This record gives sequence, C-alpha cells and structure tokens, in this order.
Amino acid sequence: MKKPPHTHSLHVVKTTVLLTLFLFQLFPIFSQIIFDKSFHDFGQLKQGNKLFVDFKLTNASNNIAHITRIEEPYGITYRISKKMIEPDSTVTIRFKYIPKRKEVFERNVLVYISTLSEPLIFTLKGEALYTNPKESLEVPEFETEKKTDIPLYQLSINVVDANTKEPINNAILEILWDGLQYKKVSTNAQGKIMQQLYSDNYYFLVYAPGYSMQETAVMLETNNQSITIELGEKKQNEILVEIKKDSLIVPEVKETPAEKNNELDINRYAPNNVVFLLDVSVSMKQKGRLDLMKVAMIELVQMLRPIDKLSIVTYSSTTEVVIESQAVTDKTSIIKVIQNLEAGGLTAGGKGLKKAYQVAEKSQIKEGNNQVLIATDGAFNLEKGDKDMLSQAKNAAEKKNITLTVVGVINEKWTEKSMKSLATEGKGNYISIKNYNDAKSVLVEEIKRNSFKL
Repeated sequence: MKKPPHTHSLHVVKTTVLLTLFLFQLFPIFSQIIFDKSFHDFGQLKQGNKLFVDFKLTNASNNIAHITRIEEPYGITYRISKKMIEPDSTVTIRFKYIPKRKEVFERNVLVYISTLSEPLIFTLKGEALYTNPKESLEVPEFETEKKTDIPLYQLSINVVDANTKEPINNAILEILWDGLQYKKVSTNAQGKIMQQLYSDNYYFLVYAPGYSMQETAVMLETNNQSITIELGEKKQNEILVEIKKDSLIVPEVKETPAEKNNELDINRYAPNNVVFLLDVSVSMKQKGRLDLMKVAMIELVQMLRPIDKLSIVTYSSTTEVVIESQAVTDKTSIIKVIQNLEAGGLTAGGKGLKKAYQVAEKSQIKEGNNQVLIATDGAFNLEKGDKDMLSQAKNAAEKKNITLTVVGVINEKWTEKSMKSLATEGKGNYISIKNYNDAKSVLVEEIKRNSFKL
C-alpha cells in the first residue's frame, strides 16, 4: 500500500507529541503542559562522554505559554529552543552538566511556565569520574531541523441535539490520535469547535450533561472539512461519566494498592506471556477499529510488569513479527510501535495464527499465563481457507497450555459464530470491543482473569 510522502514525517510528529501524552499519565501534568521525561541519569561520566540531555515540553492547551525562568543549580547550564510555547507546539530545553569536581550528583532544575502556578522539576543525576575546569559553560546549539511538509488542516465540528438540531453549548470533545488522548476541548455557544489537525485518522468522543456519549471515527483528508455530531438524550439509568483509567477493575477481584499504581499486583497475578495477533487488513482502518484496538493495547501495556512478556504479530496480505517477545520494561518503545501500526491489504488469519503460536511457544513461561490475543473485525472461513486454525488452536491449548482469546472489533453479528468456535477450541474466550469503554477495559479484564492466582 503506497503511503503519502508526508507519512514518515507524521510519524516523527506522533513520536514527539503522542509519546508525551502517554508519559504524562506516568508523570505530573500541569495545565496541559506535558513533557517526555522528568528524569535523566547520565551514569558514570568519563572524559569524552556526552554532557547534555534534551527535555521536550509540549503545550496541549489552546493558550500560549512562556518559559519565564529556569533556576540553574550548581554545575548545570541550559539552552532553550524557544521561550514561547504555542498551542500544539513543542520546545526543547537542553541541560548541560559541568564536571567541576569528582562527585555523585543529583540536581533538581526548576522550570517556571507562565500558565502554571508551580514550577516543573527536572532531575539530573550521575557520577562524575573526572574534572575539567576548562569545560565550556556554553551549551551546544540545536541542530537545524529539516522542514517537513506535513499538512495541517482546518476542521469545523458542530455538536447539535439529535431531536431539535439546536447547538449544544459546552459539549466536550476528546480527540484520540493513535490510541491516546490528543486534545480535550469544548464547544462554544453556537455548538462549534474549530481545530487544526494533521491529515490522519482520529477517533472522537463527544458528550454533554443529559446526553449519551457519541463516538465517531474521522479521516481528515482535505482542508476546511466540516462535520456535525448529533447527541441523543441519555437513556434511563445511563450515567455519563468521564472515563478514567483507574476505574477499570475485574468485579470479582478487589484492587490492591499496587494495581492503583497502574500495574498488576505481583502477589496476585502470575507472570504473563502475551502475544498480540492483530488484523491490519484494510477493513480495520474503517469505523475506527484500529484506533480502538490501539487504545486497548496501550491500556494493557500500562498494566503489565517487567515480569510479563509481550510480543506483537500483525497479519494482512503478509504476516510480520512487529515486536519480538520481550519483558515489559520499556513501555515507551512499545507504545511507539503500537501508535505507528497501519492498516492495508487483505486478510490471511491462518498464517498469522501459526506465527503467533510459534512466538508464544518460544517465549513460554512455566507456571505463567501463556496467551494469544487475536483481534479482528472479520469472520474466519473455518471450513475452507482458515480450516487449519481450529486444529492449531486445539493443539496449542491441549499440548502446550497456550490459550487463545478472540477479540471482535466493531464486528458484525454474523462473524461471531466463527470467532466463538475458534476461541472455544483454543480454551479461551470471545470478547467484543464495540466502543471506547470496551477498549479501555476488556483486555485488562481478560488478562486479569487468566493470570489471577487462585
């Protein structure tokens, strides 16, 4: 599938912006100023080692912010790419350590932002094994970045009452971009929101008091697009709440303090060996299917621990191991891979499942939960082209203790029969993702059920 010329540059932008959105769930967030990290360890510094590090700050609000002051502790200097942080833009602060003496050091740098009541705190630590009194205090300049041609398009969003067609004031719009919240804005008195967005796929969540939440996938391809989103009245007994990460629990298992810190409790859940087998055929690009699957995968990654293993296999016209089985220690890198998954091509589920089982067996954990999760929107032809999948699933479950869970992503009702049959043979479950709330919970709950220590 031929990609547009700006695709690579767009992935660079996503890495800069969306990873910070993931990281601000782990680090503090202040008035929508988010950053890629708050800590850096130089390790043992010897003559000739790199003495500087970059921190990136992104303004995810609609207001201009300014870096007003930076307090330099002893032995630290800095350079700023730009003091003004415009909405949706990123600036870089480069800190340099000066080895004035041999020491084990840990310095806190306070960065004051005009829109924040408290300073951001960045920590630099390491061990200087040498001194250099002649080391320049000047921080190296930033390399000139090549200009990239990434289209930014104007989008008009109108939110109206489904019955009266009247505009809804103060309706909330959450814009998801590759599995993470990118923006959260509200409508004006005319029920309108104007946004500048990159040419790409997005997933919108729209809600307001007294109305049911509406979800819609948006493909931004041209400038000055306009969409209208209708909100219906809230159904009886329906409670509209903003979905929060720590609300996701398995009903029959109470959360422990460890789980409230986003990771599974090591004392309650066995190690997991999880293999994602993801359908990336062209149909997954439609209706926001891939967007929701990214939400679900990222949510699960955040819950996994270093004792857990994760791998990702994709299938369409071909099968590819995107992430070899690895301990879940570098969540940032895993999230980056998930964000950059793209859909295109035909479906070849049988070959994909065979590869997923090979990966799962190779990385199998004794006394652990070994599980393949296959996510797709389509039915399996279990009588013809995909007939080997049933025997593969049965053999892996019975002889190798590798279970199979089938995840239907906004799939049609008629596809459920083959999905359930495959899950049954694999001694696993069939679960469904129909909306954002499902995406935030079902994979986490499935892994909890299967890894819970009895």
